[in-house]
Amino acid sequence: MISWWSDSGYSSDSMILSYELARAITRRPLCPAQSEPRRGLRLKLYSAMGTTAPDQSNALELYHFDRSSAARKVRIALAEKGLEWQSHILNTSVVSREHHQADYLKLNPRGVVPTLIHAGKAIPESQVILEYLEDAFPEPPLRPVDPYGRSQMRLWTKLADEGMHVQSRTLAICIYMRDLNAEAGPEAVKAYYEAMPEEGRRRNDLTNIEHGLASPLLSEAVAYFKKIFHDIDAALADSSWLAGATFSLADISMGVYVTRLDGLGMAPLWGDLGRLIDWHQRFESRPSYAAGVEDWGDHSSAQRDRYAARAFPVIKTLWEAA
Repeated sequence: MISWWSDSGYSSDSMILSYELARAITRRPLCPAQSEPRRGLRLKLYSAMGTTAPDQSNALELYHFDRSSAARKVRIALAEKGLEWQSHILNTSVVSREHHQADYLKLNPRGVVPTLIHAGKAIPESQVILEYLEDAFPEPPLRPVDPYGRSQMRLWTKLADEGMHVQSRTLAICIYMRDLNAEAGPEAVKAYYEAMPEEGRRRNDLTNIEHGLASPLLSEAVAYFKKIFHDIDAALADSSWLAGATFSLADISMGVYVTRLDGLGMAPLWGDLGRLIDWHQRFESRPSYAAGVEDWGDHSSAQRDRYAARAFPVIKTLWEAA
């Protein structure tokens, strides 16, 4: 029920805001309590690949959440390019709701993560950020050199905005977030959704919260991922990576969702997709994956594993029926 994977598939134009607005958030913490590791707003200079810090006039900052699939994409891309950036972690729990606070909404009116700040200008939306980083920092390239390869890359990356993130959120809420966050109490949950800026997002979440594993949206989400995973496996018959011979934004954009479903305990479902499994293992073995995913931890994994084990038979039945 919380927006840990909160860069949904609903597209919006990137926004360029003033440096003063960006710094206003930095100066005034959104969450005073910071006793729990990686919770609350904090500042941390994080070098993914040990490079020299850039001039402050060209500084990069990222507002994100550690286990957000959308934020993982951006952190992986930053690591691939060896860029230094300043980290602002938002506590997106149903109690704290830092991503719904007024200062952050000035940077990202949808109230989702991540948001990139570059030289004082705000760029929201993970897929937009990936393309922005490629334009602003073209070396090493994460787009194929040839036009056809780039077209294939974008056919993959557009899936995230067309529905992949929305469908992954449905799975996460139905499998475990619904129950995990109920522990915060009904008043906290009610306040969380009253503060959520997007009506469509709120409506989907509330449907999934009400019905859980019986949600009318769940079978569509499972069928969606089954098709995409089979499409990935088929595409890899002709090339090492999704858009050709080189690692690209396509692999980052798709790979984090395999990681997400794996983290939900669903990996046995695609045990027959050998090319996808090999590709994802190569994705995980890259240093950028460690910097963008593993280094940020996962303190909710034990609780999630418990709920995932309960949900697996239901998801397996839907997968087989799709």
